Amino acid sequence: MRKLVFFCSADPRTDTGAFFRAYHFANVAASSGIEAEVRLAGPAVDLTDTDTLPADEAGDLIRNKIRESLDAPFEVSL
Repeated sequence: MRKLVFFCSADPRTDTGAFFRAYHFANVAASSGIEAEVRLAGPAVDLTDTDTLPADEAGDLIRNKIRESLDAPFEVSL
């Protein structure tokens, strides 16, 4: 079986778009029955503490996307 891996190494303080896309497309894939994973590396690991995200609309969008993903059928690895 194949798995889609959405790799993200962006700094969550400056590039929330990369995280939004990774979580969004992992959700889409998993909802379609495709095995998916979000893989965080480098500065992206700091996203495990969502307080590192900026306190603005972009930060809120990715916080919401992460909350939506908590029960999603894909894994997040560091």
